[in-house]
Amino acid sequence: MKRLALAVALVAVAVMSVGASVAWADPVPDCNGQPCVKGAWYTSPVSVTWQLGGDSNGGGCAPQNYVTDTNQSYLLSEPMADWPAWTYCNDTTSGDLKYYFVQVEVSSPTATVVPNRGPDSNGWYNHAVAGAVSASSFSGIASCTSATYAGPATASAAVAGTCVDNAGKSVTVASAPFAYDATPPTLTATADPGDQSVALGWQAGGDVAPIASFTVTRKGDTKAAAVNTVYSGNGTGLIDSHLKNGVLYTYTITARDQAGNVAVTTVKTTPGARVLGPAPNAHLTAPPMLSWTPVPGASYYNVQLYRGDPSKVLSLWPANASLQLKRTWRFHGHRYRLKPGKYKWYVWPGLGRRKAGRYGHMIGSGTFVVVR
Repeated sequence: MKRLALAVALVAVAVMSVGASVAWADPVPDCNGQPCVKGAWYTSPVSVTWQLGGDSNGGGCAPQNYVTDTNQSYLLSEPMADWPAWTYCNDTTSGDLKYYFVQVEVSSPTATVVPNRGPDSNGWYNHAVAGAVSASSFSGIASCTSATYAGPATASAAVAGTCVDNAGKSVTVASAPFAYDATPPTLTATADPGDQSVALGWQAGGDVAPIASFTVTRKGDTKAAAVNTVYSGNGTGLIDSHLKNGVLYTYTITARDQAGNVAVTTVKTTPGARVLGPAPNAHLTAPPMLSWTPVPGASYYNVQLYRGDPSKVLSLWPANASLQLKRTWRFHGHRYRLKPGKYKWYVWPGLGRRKAGRYGHMIGSGTFVVVR
């Protein structure tokens, strides 16, 4: 009973002295052959032995091995509650009880990371997104950091996170892939004016997120003119008809991708009669002057004339927006005459040098009838 009372008293003194004030006297614990470090986490199995004077593991001081996660710090509250769970030395020769709190973490921390907010549009992110990390560890998590993803655009982006636990172990994880695109698509558009109409075309590209839709609006060149939506959908062109010749129209094309990014471009054009003369189906007794609306940027034109069934009877490349036909001419080694019958002609703008053979959209076509 005297020895037990002495042991209880020693334990009570030790509990009150836990921390930097505890002085290790014989018996002294060694951890894996080195002096144990107070408050340290050991990250591999630990074997605790005791030095009792010059004797190793003398008296009742048996060696103790810890091969699994162990945290004895909670035993401070009830030091006598469960002696077998303690790392202790009972010096039977003197009746002294010495103990040492062991903290061992042989496991590794685990963590997960996800974007810290939901997608911006249709499952896509279109501006920087940070990671939200959650982690667990036997020794407790000391700190966590996460990266912010801000590009490049990809359908398989990820945010990463790193955590460090109280034992000094770290874990780095990445989120499940997500779609990211913060770049508007490229957008180009063309407008080809016709008689009371405009042929519009547009093309979007250079984007990771697919195009969701196009919207086209039109405004005439007057202060009172309204802005009208003339198209909404996934197509790449339309013909806008029932317009007024001679009025300048501004078309605004908007492309929106699935990530919510928007590209906008405008084109301006003036519809009008493209083929100016002769009048459609004019009846003539003399070779006509063919004329058409000049095309900006055209360096020459190609005029083709057909007759009858039809068969091509002429192809010329005038430099200006008109061509005076003659009564007779040669074409492909044959001589032709402007004899009575119905004729149809077409004209295209030539771009650059003639030998390059680059042509724009057909300007138009016309018909006339030679009566004699």
